[in-house]
Amino acid sequence: MEATTSLIGRKWVPTILLTLDASPKRFGALKSEIADCSKKMLIQQLNLLLENNLVINIKTVDNNSTESTYMLSSMGQSLMPIVKSMRNWGNNNLACER
Repeated sequence: MEATTSLIGRKWVPTILLTLDASPKRFGALKSEIADCSKKMLIQQLNLLLENNLVINIKTVDNNSTESTYMLSSMGQSLMPIVKSMRNWGNNNLACER
């Protein structure tokens, strides 16, 4: 339990997971959707999610440039019911979430 909460309790992690749950995103699109998160913080949290196998980084080469697309792994997808339940509980019960 502690390992799970220490990971998903980090700033921006639930937001990143929820954003990637909607659809895979390139870094720029992810940054645009989570505008309040700094580039440095987004990179740090994506690396954390990659290290914990919750997110996959798919790299493709097109015209000699490499494009990275981030998406949830199967393990990340299995975590989404918990993250969504936490979001819903917060929306229903905490004034700061409304």
